[in-house]
Amino acid sequence: MRVNKCMFLTLILLLWITSLEACTIFSGKDKKGQVWAGNNEDFYFTFKSYINVVKTTDSTFGYIYFTHFQPYINIQGGTNEAGLFFDFNAIRPSEYKGFDKKKDFPGGPDEMLRFILKKCKTVQEVLDLFKIYRAPYLETAQMHIADKYGNLGIIVPDSMWITKSPYQISTNYNLCHPDKDGKVCWRFPIADRILKTQGPGLESFREICDSTSQRNKISTIYSNIHNLTTGDIWFYYGLDYKTAFKTNIKDLLKRGNTSFLMHELFLKEPLVSIYKTYQDHGIIKSLKQMESYKLSEKRKEEILKLLTSKLILLNHDFNSYPFLERLIRSTKEQDTITQIINSTSLFCMGNKKEALATLSNSIVKNPNNTTMTYIFNQMQGVFEDGVNVNFELKGFAAAKYVFVDGLSFPNTKYFLIKDGENWIGKFKLLPDEYIYIFIIDGKRVLDPNSHDIVNYNGLDFNHIIVKN
Repeated sequence: MRVNKCMFLTLILLLWITSLEACTIFSGKDKKGQVWAGNNEDFYFTFKSYINVVKTTDSTFGYIYFTHFQPYINIQGGTNEAGLFFDFNAIRPSEYKGFDKKKDFPGGPDEMLRFILKKCKTVQEVLDLFKIYRAPYLETAQMHIADKYGNLGIIVPDSMWITKSPYQISTNYNLCHPDKDGKVCWRFPIADRILKTQGPGLESFREICDSTSQRNKISTIYSNIHNLTTGDIWFYYGLDYKTAFKTNIKDLLKRGNTSFLMHELFLKEPLVSIYKTYQDHGIIKSLKQMESYKLSEKRKEEILKLLTSKLILLNHDFNSYPFLERLIRSTKEQDTITQIINSTSLFCMGNKKEALATLSNSIVKNPNNTTMTYIFNQMQGVFEDGVNVNFELKGFAAAKYVFVDGLSFPNTKYFLIKDGENWIGKFKLLPDEYIYIFIIDGKRVLDPNSHDIVNYNGLDFNHIIVKN
C-alpha cells in the first residue's frame, strides 16, 4: 500500500493507479424508457469485496456502495434508492483544472461520495457539487454517473458533461480524448458494438460483462447490473456469468445499516464453496471437492487462477500451493505472472534450487521480462544498482519466509533473503512516503528497527520517507 503525501488518498487511489486495465462501466436507456447501468469490477482477485448498506432516513436516501478489503472505507462505486448510480475508471494522470479554486469537502473524499448517495437524485446535481468541491482522486480517475431519468454523465480531471448519446461507455482512457477509443482499450469497442446492435438491457449488459471480463493477472472480481428505473440488481461473481444473484435495492435496504461480503451471496457456487472448504478443512478436502464438481476444464482453470491470486499472490499462503500445481498441470502455457508466483512460492517453501531452475527456464522464454530477472538475482542475494532502502531483520532465524508488505501491490518481488541468522533486503523505491509491515510465515510483524509507526485504518504500520 503506497501512501499519498497528503495521507487522505487511501486504498481507492492505489486501486486506480496500479490497475489501468481495470473496470468497464456502461449505462443507457432502453426502448421502453428504462435506464440501465452496470460495471465489471476488475482487480487482483479477492474474496474481501463488501456490499455496504445504509438505510433510509427522514432526510436522506438509502443506498449501497462497494469496498475492497475492509467495509465502509474507500468507496469503489454505489447506487441509491433514488436511482442514481456511479462508478470509477482508472485513467492516466491528468492535470486537475481549477483544483486551487475549489475547496475540500468536509470529512474528505469518501464523505463526499456518501453525501452524493444520501442527497443526490440526478447527474446534474453531482456535477454541480464537483463545481464547488475538489476530489484529489480525479487526477487519476474518471467518474461515470447515471440516473433513472436517463441522464448519463462523466467527470474527468479537466472536464465534466452530460452525454447526448443514448448510452455511455467508459474504460481506462480519458473520454476527453475520443480519438483514442479502441486504440487504448480493447474492451471499449466490444461494449460499443453490443450496445449499437442490441441496445441497453439485461441481456446485452450481461454479454458486455462476460465479453469484457478480465481473466489474467487482473481479474474481474464481480459484475453488477442495475435497472435504475425499477431498482432491480443482478450480481455476478468470480467470472461466472451463468449464475446471477438477483435482488432489489429496496430488499437490500431492509437489512438496515450493515456490511457483508459479496461472496456470501454465492455460497453454493463451486468457487466460493471450495474456498470455504479450504478455510475450514484444508487443502486435501478442498481439492477433493473440486474434483467432485462436473466443471468444464475452462471453468476449473478459472477457479484455480482465482484461488491462486487470492491465497498465494495476495496472502502469501503457501499451504495452498497445490492449487497452483493443479493450475500449472492443466495449462500448456503459463502466463508470466503464474511463472513468477510459482518460482517465488517454491523459494519461500524452501525449494531454492527448484525455484531458480524454474525461473531460469522462464527467463529463457521471456528474455525481456525484467521482473523475472530481478527476482532471479535477488534470490541469490544480488540486488539491483541504485538501491535506496535497506531492511535487516534479526531474531527470526527459524522463519521460512519474510515479505515486506506495502511497498507495492502485489508485492511478489519484495521478499527478504536469509543471510546467516538474519533476513536482508535491498530495494530501489521511487521518492515518496510508504507504510509497510513484515509478513513472517503468514503473520504480520512490525519492523523492530523502525520507531516511526503510524495507524492506518485501525492498524499499525511502519512509516518511511524515501527522498532519492
